[in-house]
Amino acid sequence: MPNQIELEEKKQSETLESEVKKFADGLPYWSKYLAEKRFSGLEITDGIVSTAYSYLLEELELKDKTDKPAINLNPSSQQIGKYKRDLLLTKVEDVEGVNALIEGQKIEFGNNLTVIYGTNGSGKSGYTRLLKQVFYSKSPEDILRNIHIADGHKPVNAKFTFTSSSGESSFLFAERSNAEFKQFSVFDGKSVIRHLDQRNEFEFRPAGLGFFADFTGAISKVEQKMSFDLDLKKAGHTAQDLGDLFEGESEIKEIVKAINAKTKLSDLQKLTPFSEDDKVQKAEIDKAYDELLLASKNKEREIKQLQTNKKLLGENRLALEKLNQYFNADYIKKIVSSIQDYLDKEAIAKSEGIENFKTEKVLQVGSKEWKDLILSAENFAKKQTDGQMEYPNLGDNCLLCHQPLSEEAVQLISNYWVFIKSVAEENANKALETLNKLEVGLSKFNFDLFPDGNTLTTWLDEKYPKELGEIKRSLESQKLLCEEIVSNVKNKHIKEFHSIQIPLLHHQTIEANIDASIGILEKDEQLKELERLEKSKTFLSHKEKFNTHFSKFQSFLENQQWIAKAGKANFRKSKTETTNTEKALSDKYFNQRYIDAFNEECKKLNGNFGIEVSHTGSAGKSYRQLKLKGNNPHAVLSEGEQKVIAIADFLAEMKLSEINRGIVFDDPVTSLDETRKSEIAKRLVQECKDRQTIIFTHDLVFVSSLIGHCADLTVEHVCHWIENRNGSPGQIWLNNSPSYEKEYRNAEPSKKHYNEAKKEDCSPMQREFLLKAGFASLRTSYEVLVINDLFKNVVQRFNERVSIDSLNSVYFDSDLIEELQDSFGQCCRYMEGHTHSDKYAYKKPEPINLNEEIQRFEAIRTKIRKYKKPTT
Repeated sequence: MPNQIELEEKKQSETLESEVKKFADGLPYWSKYLAEKRFSGLEITDGIVSTAYSYLLEELELKDKTDKPAINLNPSSQQIGKYKRDLLLTKVEDVEGVNALIEGQKIEFGNNLTVIYGTNGSGKSGYTRLLKQVFYSKSPEDILRNIHIADGHKPVNAKFTFTSSSGESSFLFAERSNAEFKQFSVFDGKSVIRHLDQRNEFEFRPAGLGFFADFTGAISKVEQKMSFDLDLKKAGHTAQDLGDLFEGESEIKEIVKAINAKTKLSDLQKLTPFSEDDKVQKAEIDKAYDELLLASKNKEREIKQLQTNKKLLGENRLALEKLNQYFNADYIKKIVSSIQDYLDKEAIAKSEGIENFKTEKVLQVGSKEWKDLILSAENFAKKQTDGQMEYPNLGDNCLLCHQPLSEEAVQLISNYWVFIKSVAEENANKALETLNKLEVGLSKFNFDLFPDGNTLTTWLDEKYPKELGEIKRSLESQKLLCEEIVSNVKNKHIKEFHSIQIPLLHHQTIEANIDASIGILEKDEQLKELERLEKSKTFLSHKEKFNTHFSKFQSFLENQQWIAKAGKANFRKSKTETTNTEKALSDKYFNQRYIDAFNEECKKLNGNFGIEVSHTGSAGKSYRQLKLKGNNPHAVLSEGEQKVIAIADFLAEMKLSEINRGIVFDDPVTSLDETRKSEIAKRLVQECKDRQTIIFTHDLVFVSSLIGHCADLTVEHVCHWIENRNGSPGQIWLNNSPSYEKEYRNAEPSKKHYNEAKKEDCSPMQREFLLKAGFASLRTSYEVLVINDLFKNVVQRFNERVSIDSLNSVYFDSDLIEELQDSFGQCCRYMEGHTHSDKYAYKKPEPINLNEEIQRFEAIRTKIRKYKKPTT
């Protein structure tokens, strides 16, 4: 058993490479072959995958064994491979088909820090989208075409030039799969959410850990090849399909339907060949079967006739059962009750009805008009007393003739009201309607269930005449009963009826006799022999067909055995073991290094917010998730804090990358305060000492801070200006930035606009545009004049620093200031988009106006430069 010292020595001797090698050494030959190719820095091509798959088939005994070369695993050979440690991106040029970017531009990049400054809409996003397409980015975006033109769109293209100790190399956009592009990464605002909200894969890790993801991918490719072959093996026939080749049932058919991976080919071969003896035997059996079948035809016909008669007898029984339902004691009692109900309601209607009102003095008593008159009279009578009293009472007057009503008249009117409210007449009509329905229903019954010439009638008359006669007599009695009942219903006559039920016992007896006769015929020895011959005939027919299609059965068996052996290739287990090993080694050699690097970046960026980092593994890859006390940082932190954490996460991963040589930022300080901007500027300037750093920004304060920190840390930088020219973004001005302002140290920019505006072929609209641009340039020249000449660069426009030593050289008087302010105001007066004071109402500028202001500027500039502080 090893002692503690030996364990410590073993632990110290372990490295990431040695443990990766240990894992690979334990792999089967086919997957070890893949590992060796990956260690050699080779791409896992289709050819390599095919070779590994061939070795796997040998291992599964699906292919003959071959002599295989020995495998020497050397994980250290994959560390850098095709990547270059001193790679630099020197320029991007010949950009076409990217948004609306101007063509023919070029961006050159310095070895350390490169800043590209431009206002919103100047074209920075177009270049960023391009770089996110060729370099690594967590939020790649599609490159948009120029929406301002209807057609003539060019395909996306650009030329990227790199340099290293091995020389200079250039690639077009379509060649972005080259290794050089994988050594640069882009961070932008859209990446922030990905860094904070989602589980992120470690894209840049030690190559030893990167092996596992590539290795898992290679295993998946081998798995895909096997899946393809499995699909081919499973395609086509199934065991059921093969069984369906045989009509009827036999032992051979069952054997075919049961073919599986465990079936032995020798068992199938026992059914071969279909010999000459088999042919002779089949012919003899066919002949014997046909002769016996002909002889048995009469019995089969008799069985079918008996089965038909049984069916007809059953249908007849159901019809009789239905008739019996309507002529039993309960139903007849119901019919008599319906007649009595009508008679009772009719009597009530007569006692309360129109018979009480008939008289020779009034015609049409009981008519609709008569009833309407009574109803209207009652409603009119109610209105005479507002519903307070009943009408009529003794002493009331007639509503028509106004004569006093007699006692008889009062009673007659009261009887009218009672009649109107009575339902007796309606009830009598409903009872009559019920009787009419009974009459119609009973009249439709069919009692002719044994018509002459009917198949069932003829057979029963021959075989069971007594039973048939008894049933017919009962049926006739039931028919007469029905007719008598219908007559009484029709005449509303009450009479006591006795139920008549047709006996069904004869049907049961005859059905039992039919079943017995069929059983006797089926048990006949002749039929048994016929069944035996048919079974032998089917077996030999199936044997003949089995031999005809034997190659199909053999091929199906081989496919099933191939599928069963292929199932032993447990790809899921291989992937799981790979992922588990990668996770364990990540925990041991990388994860804590990343956490330390992340925490260090948070500290440098003043972002110690208590962020926690968790790690997971899947498919041979490692992932990280940022949390803040169990919450998503995006939901808790402010926008500025989120950006700081995202940048820290990005820089920590780049710091641990063995291949990354450059990072690109797109407006990394948007919405941040000046303190945060300065902290991030300082950190990125520090980073550009170790790797090439490129920053696109529209923030002048941030640009100034970057340049200031470069001066403090003695770091070289270049700064370019990108702008939108006449509605077309992407104009690049190399080595030109807001921090220099060399172009505006004099009035030359304004003079250029003036010279263009005074040309004879210049249109009025173009002339006005040029003049306004000239006044805008002159306004900027005044601002630069104040900073550089009047204040002797004590305070620079885009610089945090104040030059205290230069204060001694600053001197001017109030007259000069007043003259400068007036001239500056004249420029603002003509600038497009400037808010004019009430003193200067806007009027369209002319070339002479611009020239006058240029002359005034140069005069003021000369005065300032001549001014000297008076000696005391």
